[in-house]
Amino acid sequence: MINHNNSLYVSLSDSTSDLIERYADLDAEGYICNFHIINKEIIEALHSAKEWLEGGMLSNEELSEVWTRENPCAVCEEYGSCNITCRRKHAFDREVYGGLLCGTIAAANQRDWHSKEVKNKVHFKVRFAKNSEGKSGLFFERDCDHSEGAVRLGKKGEIWVNGDRLVLRPWSAALYTLFVQHPEGLPLAAIAQEHSKEFVRIYKKCSQSEVKVEKLKAQLSDKKEISHLLNNKLSELNTQLKAANIAPLFWVTTTSHKANLKPYYIPYLRDKK
Repeated sequence: MINHNNSLYVSLSDSTSDLIERYADLDAEGYICNFHIINKEIIEALHSAKEWLEGGMLSNEELSEVWTRENPCAVCEEYGSCNITCRRKHAFDREVYGGLLCGTIAAANQRDWHSKEVKNKVHFKVRFAKNSEGKSGLFFERDCDHSEGAVRLGKKGEIWVNGDRLVLRPWSAALYTLFVQHPEGLPLAAIAQEHSKEFVRIYKKCSQSEVKVEKLKAQLSDKKEISHLLNNKLSELNTQLKAANIAPLFWVTTTSHKANLKPYYIPYLRDKK
């Protein structure tokens, strides 16, 4: 099982892969649109997808009621001794797990930030394909993006993340604000170069100190030390986000570890572009 921000990969055995290959209806991109031969392995994969989905939820999202729907086998007198001919069990599996797998039943609900009414339903998009190692499996995605407004800036420089106000030290607050204003991402080197004036303006609002602003200008002009400083400050920022129980979806990250020429970004914001 491999968990990425945008998708979850769950490997399958050769026998289950063969079942899907033989009997599933796939669209042109490989997404499953019809398949009702539900076995234990597929159910386990769906429950792994449930954990992945729940781990990336915002405060206005919740799992749908389908996950608490009672399986008829739970109250069956013959539970544990029934066999593959049990019609009630297969009907339940086809309806619930088949519906989740094919995207006809919502896996989660998304509520409006203000009215709290259900605004969107989130379904799985499940693609049957091989991973980079050539192993067949299921790639789970959301069909509904995270809702707008989970990251926003106040008029006086406040930062709101997932419904809560975020309190950061001036350097961290300025860095985070800069990345919020550049959802496409920025290389760290660009902060001290083409975005230095913008960063100083943001830092001035966050620090409310002319002395600290002058110190920042000197630091940004020190080409020898600025790269090391920015890496340290970014690490401090993410440490503060983690301590504030902010989900990794809202941290500042990159696809290449500590690569100053590669863009850093907030996954939640860049995923929406």
